[in-house]
Amino acid sequence: MFIEIIFIVIGFLFLIKGADLLITAATNIAKRFGLSDILIGLTIVAIGTSLPEIFVTIISATGEHSDLIIGNAIGSSICNFLLVVGISSLVRPVKLEKRIISRHLPIGMATMLLLLYLGNTDKFQSYQTITRFQGVILLLCTLAYIIYTIYEEKHFKNKKVDAEIIEDVESTEECSKIRITIYMILGILGLKFGADFVVNNSVLIASRFHLSEKFIGMTIVAIGTALPEIITGVIAAKKDETNLLLGNVSGSNILNLCLLIGLGAVIHPLTFTSDFNISILILLGVTIFMQLLSTINKKSELDGKKGILLIIIYIIYLGSLL
Repeated sequence: MFIEIIFIVIGFLFLIKGADLLITAATNIAKRFGLSDILIGLTIVAIGTSLPEIFVTIISATGEHSDLIIGNAIGSSICNFLLVVGISSLVRPVKLEKRIISRHLPIGMATMLLLLYLGNTDKFQSYQTITRFQGVILLLCTLAYIIYTIYEEKHFKNKKVDAEIIEDVESTEECSKIRITIYMILGILGLKFGADFVVNNSVLIASRFHLSEKFIGMTIVAIGTALPEIITGVIAAKKDETNLLLGNVSGSNILNLCLLIGLGAVIHPLTFTSDFNISILILLGVTIFMQLLSTINKKSELDGKKGILLIIIYIIYLGSLL
């Protein structure tokens, strides 16, 4: 068990560093084509923080580990709302922007309801299959959401994009073509081997201790692949730039449910067991809870006390999985 945990930790380090190198390379390429910092931040860098989950999904799908894919997608989303936002609010109150509450959270809830529908098309079966066609639908939803986000940013002329993302883009060193190529190769290799380490050793732990892959996916893998969001959230809070933290978390959750599960299903049809319904309903409840907090809070922010409440809820949730 100890050796497997060491390899999982190494895998997470590979995933984080690989994503960082790939984002640096992609950002330099985008700048060479004259793309704006805001557009780069909303697309390349935003999606880049999801690269660890994406590569874990690809490796899991090729090994037909459906529970690991779906568990990771749902578990990471719950972790984002409760742990990432909770920890960040302990550093500094997290602002609840009306645009996020009124638009993006409802889109997220619609995504959860769509996943519930896809996973329960036949109520007389204890499990369903999310087919390749349904996976394509989820990928199209991902594309639609990205397009909507870019359109919304341009339409409302909102320049308050996450300061941490923009600072990352602006401070990105100008790289030569050779260095960009090296960064891309090392980034892809880091993501590939990191995902291999995480998935393979997670499966070994699950089999050795008779734990379900669903449990491993919703705990160890979910928290590990959420590390980029946790780190970004804490740094943004320290710099008092939490304007769109909840929006970034909400957007990441939508990408988790649509992109990860959609991509996994396209590679290999996924088995959706009825147990996942409870997890999605928990995620739906947490989203509604976020909206309620925004309506009863005159300052429209999550302070440290509410952050502690979110973390306690997450700990209770982890305990319920046992």
